[in-house]
Amino acid sequence: MSSNPPRWADRFLEWYCHPDLLEDLQGDLYEVYQKRRTENGKRAADLTYVWLVIRSLRISAIGKSKRLKNSIFMMTTNNFKIAFRVLARDKVNTAINLVGLTIGIACFLLMGLYVKQELSFDHFHSKKDRIYRSWVKEDYGEGKIFFNSVTPLRFEDLFEQNFPEVEAAVRITQENHLVGRGENRIDEQVAVISPDFFKVFDFEVVAGNREAPFQELRSVIISESYARKYFGNDDPMGKVLSLQIAENIEDFKVSAVIADMPHASSIRFDIAVSAENSRRFYGEGAMNAWFSVLAETYVLIRENADVQNVNDKMQDVVMGYLSEEVERGQYNIGLQPITDIHLNPDVPAGFAPVSNPQYVYILGAIGLLVLIIACINYATLSIGQSLRRAREVGMRKVLGAGQSTLVVQYLSESLLVALIAMTIGTVLTVLLVPTFNTLTGTQIFLTFRWWHLLAYLGVGLAIGVAAGIYPAFVLSGFRIVAILRGGSQGGGRHVAQKGMLVFQFLVTVFLISTTLIMKKQVSFMQEKDLGFNYESVVSVTLQPDPAAQRLTQVIATGMENGKLLKAALQKHPDVTDIGMATHVFGSNGWTQLAYTDDKNVFRRFAFLNVDANYLKSFGIKVKEGRDFEEGNGLDERQSIIINQAAADYFGLENPVDDKLPGKEFGEHRIIGVTENFNFTSLHSQVEPLVIAENAMTILQGISDFNVGDSPVPKLVFTYTGSNLTAVQDILDEEWEAVFPNEALDFSFVDEKIQQQYENEARLNKLITVATILSIVIAILGLLGLMVLVVNSRIKEIGIRKVMGATPITIFALLSKSFVSQLLVAIVLSVPLTLWLMSKWLANFAYRTEMGVGLFVVSGMAALLVAALVIVYHTLRASRINPVESLRVE
Repeated sequence: MSSNPPRWADRFLEWYCHPDLLEDLQGDLYEVYQKRRTENGKRAADLTYVWLVIRSLRISAIGKSKRLKNSIFMMTTNNFKIAFRVLARDKVNTAINLVGLTIGIACFLLMGLYVKQELSFDHFHSKKDRIYRSWVKEDYGEGKIFFNSVTPLRFEDLFEQNFPEVEAAVRITQENHLVGRGENRIDEQVAVISPDFFKVFDFEVVAGNREAPFQELRSVIISESYARKYFGNDDPMGKVLSLQIAENIEDFKVSAVIADMPHASSIRFDIAVSAENSRRFYGEGAMNAWFSVLAETYVLIRENADVQNVNDKMQDVVMGYLSEEVERGQYNIGLQPITDIHLNPDVPAGFAPVSNPQYVYILGAIGLLVLIIACINYATLSIGQSLRRAREVGMRKVLGAGQSTLVVQYLSESLLVALIAMTIGTVLTVLLVPTFNTLTGTQIFLTFRWWHLLAYLGVGLAIGVAAGIYPAFVLSGFRIVAILRGGSQGGGRHVAQKGMLVFQFLVTVFLISTTLIMKKQVSFMQEKDLGFNYESVVSVTLQPDPAAQRLTQVIATGMENGKLLKAALQKHPDVTDIGMATHVFGSNGWTQLAYTDDKNVFRRFAFLNVDANYLKSFGIKVKEGRDFEEGNGLDERQSIIINQAAADYFGLENPVDDKLPGKEFGEHRIIGVTENFNFTSLHSQVEPLVIAENAMTILQGISDFNVGDSPVPKLVFTYTGSNLTAVQDILDEEWEAVFPNEALDFSFVDEKIQQQYENEARLNKLITVATILSIVIAILGLLGLMVLVVNSRIKEIGIRKVMGATPITIFALLSKSFVSQLLVAIVLSVPLTLWLMSKWLANFAYRTEMGVGLFVVSGMAALLVAALVIVYHTLRASRINPVESLRVE
């Protein structure tokens, strides 16, 4: 073991200490070191020595150190001093560059934080590389494909019993239960999770036993926010939370409290009970079913195992169970990495929605583009200053400065500007995060770790180099002879400058065009005639009988209870057109049914269970036949109505009084055909739809059933009063009278329809903001360039004024080159915009036309911005006294 102090501390001392003082100071420190080493050991002596070396450091010693004066450190310091003086001298251009880069950096950081969050969904789990979610895909050919990431309950045992590569398998189901006893019970979503759930996932358990969170069968886990919601500031551990299960209200004890789940998590819940209760929730049949999907099933693969081995053996395992029911390849099970769930629309969504990866990439690209045009703005302004700095370059070269020295000097200026802009931009980003969260509907949280400082410093340096490298080489490349003769420094830089200006304008015009097209599409979706009236229509979720188990019982008892609420609401004159149905417009996932008809053709269609007044409530027109009649017993038992899409789909030329093709349906008769109306969002075409008052008329002939939206009946009505806030008062009063122990849940249908296009609306808002920022940066760049142009041509302008030039002539003179570059940018932006926007609009079954007008408006907007800047400088130049301008040397 060495008896000397740390070598790096000695080197640091030698680096800053004056040579005349080094020997004495080092000798004293060595004496202290040896003494401490003898008394306290080497570790304590090393720490003491390091502390004394740091404590001996003096700023004055650094200034007097000959080593430092001869080092790169001093040269770098001098370069930054000169850079600071140059920037301080030219305040206008420095301010323009700073503002442009700050805006670009802030936009880049905000978009980058959003993209990072989207790309890092579910990455906080330490075992993320080994966690997979299973999916099931049934493929019987001829369009009979059923693809789900929600799987049968038995999959948990399937993986654990048949695959040694699986370390653990857990499942989660979610369903709604009434929580509480007595009055004001709340309808909450409750998760049913495997006992080993927290051994697979890294959700934080703040109270209770993480290894065994369910202490007994009737234990419940709640989140911190729900602990405050139900128990205030009291300790929730051991407290009772009551859940309505079927017809019984059962007490569960709080056995654990978890931290609120991160926003970037595909698994979310606030209340959870143990999956050991599953038989009480779902029954024995569901526990053993292969074709009933209820749960998301996750598997944890062992560290040294290969997930491909699981996939390779999957079909053999499946056939071991289902060989008598399906052929090989018809029932397929696969695994999806948990980190792939959030941004992979190729796999159906489970309990959490799947985001569109296109939007993430678009926003990331826009953030980068805004930063690029800010850097280009800096570069064009720096090159534009070349004439003003030519003499400076000449003098430096005459005094012996080489090109590399000049490059370092001019890069120092850009780095200084970039680091200042990075600092301001970072502060601006922190301040704008709440606003950005509102726009995007996300919850970006800023956390700081020590390496973030290095990352921001690295980004600042990269921006400084990217923005300043080309101008540095242009300025340092001036030829001395040409400078002294006062001639041109070569046209190459002018071509590059014009090219960068064209690119800057191109991006700006592209963003303007994109914003207008997106805004037009969003407006189109929000204003399109959907085939029904939904203004001022209110939807109220009804309460079925808690003892109802089958879907038909839930629907029937819900509508029976709805009649009580309907009778109470009818006494209010402003409440009209009251109806009931299993689904309401604005919610996707309506009931989907399928069967094989008598010609062996597989048929799939949407189904809606209604009362006699539902179609009238929304003003849906029946084009053939008639609507349901209230009190008509035959309609209640067997009448159905279909939409025109269903008539075309089933090949019914005269559908009224006809039947659906097939043998298995109950006695039924088509009494009417409605015009097509968009009961789903405009992202998809109108699907075949069958409407009935009696669900069993259709359900008894169905082989496949799927529902994404809750089929619990909803009551709808139109409020004709002028004050929409009165709806809350009316419903509170009547709901309390009819359902005193249940929580009221209502919404406005028009708001739910608008929510279907939330992603598009948010994307449009963000692109609008980015467009405004790019326009601001372009204006700043054009403003700076015009200052340079006017200053370089001030004598010419003075002479032209003496010769009788008008402000219009001066305007034409100044705008000639800029307008031509802008026109080139407009022409180049059109095919780019057409290509990208065509791909985006392809996501919608119903879409607006882009049209020539939008591109004309975009081009005119860009030209107007440029014209305003040029007019401003024209007026400034035209007011200058020619005598004064001709005196300028």
